[in-house]
Amino acid sequence: MTVWRVVDIIKSSTDFLEKRGVPDARLDAEMLLGDVLRKNRLELYLYFDRPMSKNELDQYREHVRRRGTREPLQHIVGETGFMNLTIKTGPDALIPRPETEILVEKALALNLNPEPRILDIGTGTGCIAMALAQELEQANVLGIDISAEALALANENANQNKVTVQFQEIDILKTLPNIEQRFDLVVSNPPYIAPAERALLQKEVAEFDPHLALFDADDGLSFYRRFADILPELLVPGGPFLFEFGGAPQESAILNIFMEKGYHDLEIIQDYNGDPRVISGRYSP
Repeated sequence: MTVWRVVDIIKSSTDFLEKRGVPDARLDAEMLLGDVLRKNRLELYLYFDRPMSKNELDQYREHVRRRGTREPLQHIVGETGFMNLTIKTGPDALIPRPETEILVEKALALNLNPEPRILDIGTGTGCIAMALAQELEQANVLGIDISAEALALANENANQNKVTVQFQEIDILKTLPNIEQRFDLVVSNPPYIAPAERALLQKEVAEFDPHLALFDADDGLSFYRRFADILPELLVPGGPFLFEFGGAPQESAILNIFMEKGYHDLEIIQDYNGDPRVISGRYSP
């Protein structure tokens, strides 16, 4: 009877994942094994000669099988990190990406009033709304989304992280939140992929992320045109906005959308790879 040690199973599963085109196969093999054994990657190296039980092997092999179909690692382990939060993930909402943390960091650097009202459009897992609420303890944060399933996940995440955020089901392309006061800041990571670009996406994204969170029904710019139209009804005079977008191919078009509507202090913010990723600006009547 073969005795599988940690070092053996990592090598075997790395080879398996590489043959199926999984990026960073070794890293994913270790992350999946860490989930099964309840150890971080560093701890795995201290237990390389540890034999694995049948139950551990069965669970791990199922993890690896799923990853071999290109199901995202975050769906398999059920969570991911974002800022200082642990975010539960699943097929009902977009997996938080590291580049979205840049939007949060820029928002936290703004000179907002001590009790800001913040709107997060297309909140998904609630990661942006919760990260802002966690750092700005006096903030009143509203996250809206068209998906009831995503909002249920966002509520679960807020409860798990002990962060207070309000959530509402709203289709921002058709209606506005019912508010008594305007917001001091509006943020969003909206759908910005045109349907024609689906073939260019990784399988993890195209087949496992919710299409509502990925695809704009038109050219990828519908939400930004809508934002440019409605921000005067949402923002206080002089209020800032921060919106993530799809990189260099959209940069000029998105700048033009907001310039033509008379927004001020427009700036393009680069992500960790040096690609244009976030547009910021202000509404001034």
